[in-house]
Amino acid sequence: MNLRRVLILADESADWIVAGLRQLDRIALAIDEFAIGNNETAPVVVCLFWRPNLDESQRWVPTNPRLTKVGFTNESGPEPYDLVLSTRLFLYRKAIAHLLEEASPSALPQPPSWENYAAAVALPGPARAGVCDFIAKGDQIDGIERRFLRGSGKSQDGFVSRYLNRPISRAVTRLLLRFPATPNGWTWLIFPIAVVAAVVLAAGSYRSFVWGLVLFQVFSILDGCDGEIARAKFMESERGRRLDDLFDVLSNILLALGLGLGLRHAHERFGGFFLAEGIVTASLIALSEWLLARGNPSAAEPPANLLGGTLYPRHRNLIERSGLLRFGEHFASVLVQLTKRDVGVLFFLFLAVVGFPALILHLLLVVTAVTLAFALKR
Repeated sequence: MNLRRVLILADESADWIVAGLRQLDRIALAIDEFAIGNNETAPVVVCLFWRPNLDESQRWVPTNPRLTKVGFTNESGPEPYDLVLSTRLFLYRKAIAHLLEEASPSALPQPPSWENYAAAVALPGPARAGVCDFIAKGDQIDGIERRFLRGSGKSQDGFVSRYLNRPISRAVTRLLLRFPATPNGWTWLIFPIAVVAAVVLAAGSYRSFVWGLVLFQVFSILDGCDGEIARAKFMESERGRRLDDLFDVLSNILLALGLGLGLRHAHERFGGFFLAEGIVTASLIALSEWLLARGNPSAAEPPANLLGGTLYPRHRNLIERSGLLRFGEHFASVLVQLTKRDVGVLFFLFLAVVGFPALILHLLLVVTAVTLAFALKR
């Protein structure tokens, strides 16, 4: 499918902010996203057809710096359009491809007035789940934002993230989208939570172990907001992904070191052993993650099986080469789910509450050692 010409019927809704973006900006970014993914060689011509009785002061042209594959004009011209959209149409990510499949170039309505175009494309048509919603009134925006963010998770989410962390992080993200928040800015803002959590763990009391793990759980929940902001605002970037991965690794290292220091203070006789175990675990975490990053696995679309969408490319490559698939994909999938970070942090909090903080460090060491062994084998 090629996209050459798009007509956007614009009215006062062009300036409505939904999920962090003005409506006209979102439509333009959605067209740009499709053009880049479809390897369009020439910019898509986007004609802005403003409602005639709209004041000139309310008319504007998107200037987002991320727009690289669209060109705007106010001249309609005689050629038909591949797609006719409205600024009252809220588009989900990847929506243009779905809409383009259903559309067909049509002749210009006669006369080619704003009202005739609106009637020809049946703008208030039924919403399509995961594709688009029509905004007839401003009071519908809250419901549309909630539906949109419900689909903002990732296939790599574990079941704790899916049913506990994401509902909370989405509520936070809805608030953040009302401000000029950026994914990288949020990543930097919340990382001190992990640092404070490690310091609290290092105190070595029952309360410090519990509250330290509570803070790590809070960090795990809020860590989902940066990706949700990025997907809502079309702000995904390789730099952002690397920054998020780096802080995830650093938080795991801080967890191991905090536990080692805390157990050293809590156990006078074996304190040196626990401190050494924490340092070794932190070192193995750093080494295994460095090996996984150094492997530079392909980021191609995952295969359609139980493991396909549940792992990041580097971890999928690790599992495929580890030999675990010999026990069956279902076994490997269950094992992967049980060792995901979101599941681990919540389970560690449970162990701290029931009074087994040393077991947390032992489990962390075992899982890290096994991961490192698989990384070396790969």
